[in-house]
Amino acid sequence: MSALITVAAVLVVYFILIAWFGGFFTKFSKDVNDFFYSGQRFAWWLGAASMIATGIGSYSYLKYSQQGMETGLSSAMTYTNDWFIIPFFMFGWLPIIYFSRVKSIPEYFARRFNDTARYIALVIILAYMLFYIGYNLFTMGVALQGLLGISMYWSIPLVTLVLGGYVTFGGQTAVIFTDLAQGIMLYIAGGIAIIAGLVALGGIGEWWAWLPVTHRLPFVHLFNDYQFNTAELFWGEALAGSIAFTFMNQGFIMRYLALKSVNEGRKACIFNVLFTLPFSAIIVGAVGWIAKSLVIKQAAMGGMLEGINAIHIENYYHTFLIVAWECLKQNALVFGFVVAALSAALMSTVDTLINACAAIGIYDIYKPLIKKNASERHYLIAARWMSALIALGGLFLSFSFIGMKGSLMAIHYKGIMLIIPALVTTIFLGAFWRRFNTKAACISMVFGAVLTFVTEFSPFMTDLLIDPIANFVLGAGLLSKKYIYMRALFGMIVTALVGIIITLVTARESDEKTKGLTICTLEDAKKIYKGSDRLNETLGKKIGHLEVEFDQSLKEDEISVSNKTMEALKAVTEDMIYVEDHRWWLGGLRSLHTKAAQAHNKSDSIIMMNKKTWENGLFLDGKKLKIEKIF
Repeated sequence: MSALITVAAVLVVYFILIAWFGGFFTKFSKDVNDFFYSGQRFAWWLGAASMIATGIGSYSYLKYSQQGMETGLSSAMTYTNDWFIIPFFMFGWLPIIYFSRVKSIPEYFARRFNDTARYIALVIILAYMLFYIGYNLFTMGVALQGLLGISMYWSIPLVTLVLGGYVTFGGQTAVIFTDLAQGIMLYIAGGIAIIAGLVALGGIGEWWAWLPVTHRLPFVHLFNDYQFNTAELFWGEALAGSIAFTFMNQGFIMRYLALKSVNEGRKACIFNVLFTLPFSAIIVGAVGWIAKSLVIKQAAMGGMLEGINAIHIENYYHTFLIVAWECLKQNALVFGFVVAALSAALMSTVDTLINACAAIGIYDIYKPLIKKNASERHYLIAARWMSALIALGGLFLSFSFIGMKGSLMAIHYKGIMLIIPALVTTIFLGAFWRRFNTKAACISMVFGAVLTFVTEFSPFMTDLLIDPIANFVLGAGLLSKKYIYMRALFGMIVTALVGIIITLVTARESDEKTKGLTICTLEDAKKIYKGSDRLNETLGKKIGHLEVEFDQSLKEDEISVSNKTMEALKAVTEDMIYVEDHRWWLGGLRSLHTKAAQAHNKSDSIIMMNKKTWENGLFLDGKKLKIEKIF
């Protein structure tokens, strides 16, 4: 009982600290753009670091530890299969959405196609993100029930209350900075659990020696288990899931849109693929790999291992919790820190998704349909109410997972593979094929989504439509009839076929309509973003340690520097300039985008601006500034 009290106390203290930390950043949300996109001001490393926590949910520790226990190193497959889609994102989708200044994926559909396409996409993407919110809350409930014995009907609402609080008031800036802190905590806590497990085993050599050969393989069996097999994982999760997570996950998209430039977004993306995802796969799955070796060694030795109690895992849902508790020798304080990291994983994913759903609610429902021309303050208040409503919706949805059968991995992907195929296919066609038109987008999305859902509830339709695809991909006689991942491949094929056929048999739309919204019109997108037909992409230097002088004759969105500074920047009048506090470790927290005015004749160390510009950048008295040219 004393151990439970200690763990609970650590959790309560953590919740209070993170709520306070997130609440601190409410002052950086002056308008609705700040609330959702932080004014597009942050450096790549801040966005990339905060994505660590966003990509690891509470479900990650439980789901991947369970899967690692059951199948070994192959549990990392879903974290390491995104690489092939990254070039399409970095050089296609990212610049399209950034330069077009769209606020949400549905808004892109409105501009690329029409409002009908917008609201079809809106329904699908909200279903996708609400599913993720509910699933995260559910897995946190699973953890707290296994740990403290608290009913999920009590623990989930409590967690939702804390989460909803700081997201509702802090917005995207609060989310990014709390996720930065929580990402560090996640890696430290995960590392502690892994090291403790290896020490209990006797080192890395002992872990590898006792790990079954089947658990050492990077890929699980091609067909054996319908809940987790390599063939279906590739065609479903790697193809549909990777595109969904990269292209349509509004939470991740908003992280990229909060960065100061497309190039910063590309840096964050590369870091995410080369470092964050592989390392995160180890952090969330290694306890399961260690658990398998522990259990086998324990059985071979005829009892518990030296220094720890016997490990008995009756419910694999709780693999992470049981192994961490025993390997940490039931140290309640350290274990409380590890459990707090589990909470951090939940909070860092769900806060992103709540903020993302609220952005869609404001920009795609409230603003165009309910209150078109309200003040920024009105929309900011509405955004906070929307965040609260989304959190409440996720809470109610989380209860629907209670009592579901199957592994946490299977429960997760069964829902996701149903929701995403039609939308990810339409996004891809819309971004990379200029000929793809409005009729094709609307009809293919509806047809693909409906038909995919029908196959879930109709065995006849499954036999008729999915069996032939599965037979071709997997081979005759290897059909499980319990398709989780293959249904996503079917949905993508159907959507693509319908979209391509309708596009080819209908009239081509005006090229003007697609300007700046497809990969072949990126130059137009840059010009629209800058507000000028002249692009200056000559690489210049970053200039720092500039002192501010106010000049009220300058416009609110302009700055003036000396001729020498302009030459170093390789800038001319009207070029877009990024101004930030010279302290790099702020990551752009105090910064803004402006345009270059005519050069002044004062010292090279002077930057001149309107007082309002200085306030908009959240700059501080006495702090020097640094500038760079965007283009």
